Amino acid sequence: MNDLPKHADVVFVGAGHNALVAAAYLLEAGRSVVLLDQMAQPGGWVRTAELGAPGFHHDVYSALHPAFVGGPAWAELGADLKRHGLDYVTAPLATGASLHDGRAAVLPVDQQALAEELDRLGESAGWSSLFAAAGPYFPGLMELLGDGLDTPAAQATLAGLVTSGRDSALPFTQLLSGSARDLVRRFFVTEELRLLAAPWPLHLGIGPEDPAGALWTVFALGMMAGGNPAPIGGSGRLADALTGLVVERGGEVFCDVNVEEILVDGGRATAVRTGSGAIVAAGQAVIASVTPDKLYGSLLRNVAGVPEGVREQAAGYRYKRGCFQLNLALSARPRFADPRLDAGGALNLGRGVDELVVSVRQAEAGLLPEHPSISWHEPTAVDATRAPQGKAVVRIQVLDAPLSPIGDAAGTTRGVQGWSVSTAEAFADRVLAEAEAHLPGLTGTVLERHITTPADLAKASPNAGPGDHGAGENSLAQGLVQRPIPAHGGGYRTAVPGLWMIGAATWPGPAVSGGSGRAVARAIVGGDFRP
Repeated sequence: MNDLPKHADVVFVGAGHNALVAAAYLLEAGRSVVLLDQMAQPGGWVRTAELGAPGFHHDVYSALHPAFVGGPAWAELGADLKRHGLDYVTAPLATGASLHDGRAAVLPVDQQALAEELDRLGESAGWSSLFAAAGPYFPGLMELLGDGLDTPAAQATLAGLVTSGRDSALPFTQLLSGSARDLVRRFFVTEELRLLAAPWPLHLGIGPEDPAGALWTVFALGMMAGGNPAPIGGSGRLADALTGLVVERGGEVFCDVNVEEILVDGGRATAVRTGSGAIVAAGQAVIASVTPDKLYGSLLRNVAGVPEGVREQAAGYRYKRGCFQLNLALSARPRFADPRLDAGGALNLGRGVDELVVSVRQAEAGLLPEHPSISWHEPTAVDATRAPQGKAVVRIQVLDAPLSPIGDAAGTTRGVQGWSVSTAEAFADRVLAEAEAHLPGLTGTVLERHITTPADLAKASPNAGPGDHGAGENSLAQGLVQRPIPAHGGGYRTAVPGLWMIGAATWPGPAVSGGSGRAVARAIVGGDFRP
């Protein structure tokens, strides 16, 4: 593109929410920035749109932002983002679970209501034991979320967590190596509360049997103690506000621009070259929101001096599961068999933890799960702006979907040709049939449904690889100091000086938090940020 600037202090490859967060901080510190993104609009996986009938505002990808609102980026940028139209609403329920036989559990934001629910379930002792053992780790873990794990301070904090908990009933090393399934079986006695907790690591690229799932299960439950906030008007309002703030501070954002190569001179990243041949020089840094296989296998393909071992690590980066999503426009608000679940929040619908384990195994084997688990979110429970009066929108995610199916665990002929239209439609029918057991009459209220398959995610962004919503597996083998590859040590510096990597493929993994963007901006500026 001929209208691209020739240079900036910092050039971004990608304009997802982490890049926008970093740009906002860098601009405030006096740096000039240019963001280049191949998607049609900035924000990456943070987008809201009318997908069909007017007035129904769907979250196309992500929806809820507890890690952002509960983190430092909102504390520091929130006042400016509110000026650009961003505000949040929190449902009375943070999360909940519904079993197909009618049993249910809720996690209210109100602490007295939570105590009453735990007492009803007979889970008060188990819940208290879990957080008595794991609670002391939270301050250190929150510190780790604010920076790369390769810094001396982070390494000291991590070492302290490991050593300080050796005499605990739940040592930190057991959280690191344990699975979500084993954790909920140890501390909870009801299937309702187990199902409320165990699916949450799937949102972060970790299966119920994967190491480190125990850590992220406890973290998710702790993070949601303050609720599960969503932007009023839709998740995309965050991208809109961040973009507005970046532009207000003098940043430049260009979309529909494909960066083909990162250029290195004198052993340092100095510029990027676009598909049209334009070169944008970077005076201080290049920041790439990519996965390591894309970074080292494509953007740095012509760069000499990158250790061969680093390239091999990047080439072996793993993608494990896909996300199948249904966005529904409904003629009326849906109603659960247990009306307490109608209050909103992000809910887990399924047949229990054992069936969740089975469905994840089926997906990882390339099969359409016979009984897919459901992550349910109805924004209109607390935000009437999302749909015409009296109507509703719902986002259903199946996080135990195969990246590219080769068959069907239910025994049909579906899936043998990947995510064909007929396979996607048939699987959507199956998902809705599962949901119907929890919400009688749901299918009769569906005005429109919009399907997003893992194949669609792969087409939308190379960061999804073959369709992984989490930009790569995030279990212990590819998490913490192994993320995204061992050579990076859980940090954001790459093998090329002056080149940084942010986004879902970096520590701590996928979630709308702004954490990696803020951390890299801090490192480049060489200082701290204050509210």
